[in-house]
This record gives sequence, structure tokens and C-alpha cells, in this order.
Amino acid sequence: MSVERIGVSSVEKIINQMGMIFRKQPVDDYGIDAQIEIVENKCATGKLIAVQIKSGNSYFKELTPNSIIYRGKRKHYDYWLNHSLPVIIVLYDPEKDKCYWNIVNKETAILSEQNWKIEISFSNLLENSKSSLIKIADRLTEYEKKFNTFLFAKPWMKQIIYGNRIVLNVEEWINKSSGRGTFKLKIIDKNGNDRQVVNSTFIGFGTKPYNQIFQELFPWAFITIDYNYYKDYDSIAMRDNDYEAAEYTYFDSVGAVFDMSEFKYIVPKDALPIKKWMCDPCNIRPYSIGGGEVAFYQLILELNDVAKAFLILDDFINETNFYTLLS
Repeated sequence: MSVERIGVSSVEKIINQMGMIFRKQPVDDYGIDAQIEIVENKCATGKLIAVQIKSGNSYFKELTPNSIIYRGKRKHYDYWLNHSLPVIIVLYDPEKDKCYWNIVNKETAILSEQNWKIEISFSNLLENSKSSLIKIADRLTEYEKKFNTFLFAKPWMKQIIYGNRIVLNVEEWINKSSGRGTFKLKIIDKNGNDRQVVNSTFIGFGTKPYNQIFQELFPWAFITIDYNYYKDYDSIAMRDNDYEAAEYTYFDSVGAVFDMSEFKYIVPKDALPIKKWMCDPCNIRPYSIGGGEVAFYQLILELNDVAKAFLILDDFINETNFYTLLS
């Protein structure tokens, strides 16, 4: 494993031990390696910090008695300072297996024409900094937290525009009052190759229906079941007399009546065909319930109208020159 990956893994381990969420960023997010999300009362809060991680002995060559001097290019500083989230830089020392950090802002950075530098104290050990990180993340308004949800998801939205698929696999612990669930998000390209971008377990949803949780976690997405996957799974389940299979659920939902003489269901004429019914976002349901304990979902995420509007606005802001009247 490279020293860069070891450094990222070390930061992730420390953040997870704090009880916070560490999310690696897609490679196309320029200059940001990960995001930290603050967790309070076992619930994700939407309070985020962007993280840049530098690993290796080369970052520890310029030292003072009490600190490390990090030097970087001015373009990176400008990007971080204008980032929608507070940004911290973390230096990983592979010899001592320690992570040192500081926040990047106008107060901590010293600028020159082409470069900049920041002093990172040896006392600023990441493992001892939970309360400091909470204070840094807590500066956002509720509006900013919600808007940042869209900024965080923008690389996934772009993948959909590129013609790739976003698939969400969920395991819901249905008999747990905590609302515990595991969420795995993957991107599948046009050649069928996939890469996982999220693998997290959340608690704190309580008894809230998972249909509602899906929409609150991914407010930018039009969410439906993976029809082809469910169809194949259902055919096997029905053969094995699994009465939680889709077709049985469908018949109950549309008010079909079972005709004993014909030994088949009579479906009302105005009922939706089963494919349309299965692809209706109002009819999201698990394809299986294992042992009566865990409900399994496989869902497809597509762009909803809000996401499309967000991307138009985002492109406009990034590509159009206009006066910013507020300093």
C-alpha cells in the first residue's frame, strides 16, 4: 500500500474512532481528499468539513521547534479558501504514525505571489481534536448544510449525465428501534464496470419509514427499484412460494381478486401494469427480507427536477462572469 493510501486510512481510522463519518471524495473533486461529517446523538448532522491529506516524510523537512511548515501553490489556497466547506489540511507522518492538522483560512495562511505556507503545530494531533472539529463544522447555517448536500452529490449527478448508472443497495434492520441501516452506493459505467463510492452504516432513523429516509438522504434523486433485478429475483422467489415477492404485493396493492375456478388473479382494468407499478417511486419495497430481520433493497437513482435545476445553476455560477456584490 502506498504512503498516500496509508495516510488516508490513518485519518479515516481516527475520524471513525471519534464517532464521526469519513467519506473519501471522488477523484474528480479537485484538491479535496475526503469529507468529515459530524455525528450527534448517533445521528448524522449534515455538518461537514473538507479535508486535504498529505502523507510522507517529504512534508516534514521544514520544521521549527514546535511545528511543521507546509508550503503549497497559491492556486490550491485560493480553491480551498473559496470552498463552500471549511477546509483542514492533515499531514501524516509515517515514521511516527501521527496525523497533524490545521484549518486553512486567512488567519492561518501566509501568502506570497505564487505560493503560500501554513504552520502546523506538533500539538495539533488529529486524534485529540474532536471538539475543535465540531466547532469548525458548526459554523454553517441550516440552508448551507442543505445546499452542501447537493454539492457533495454533484460528482454522482455528473455520472448520471455521462450515461452511467447509480445503484443503491440497502440493508434495513426492520426490528431495530434505532432504524439502523447499511447503505452502499456504486457507479456502474457503460461497460458494466462498477466502483463503490459509499459504504456506511447509519443509526438514529428511529421508526421513520425507509421510503422517506431514501428521499431525505438523496433529495436530488428520483428513486425507483431496480426493475430488472427485482423481476429476476421475484421469478425465483415466487417459484419457491415466497409470498413477499412483487407480484403478490402488486395484486394486493391494486385490489385484484383471486378467481379460484380459473386459479388466477383478476386485475382491475384501470390498474397500472406491473412494470409501471414496480417502477413507481411510491411503491419502493425490499426484494427480500432475510430471516424476518433484514430488508434488502436495490434501487436506481436518477436525476430529479431539483437536481437538474441545481446543475444548471452550478454551471452558470462556475462558467459565467458577474459581479459579486457581497464581500
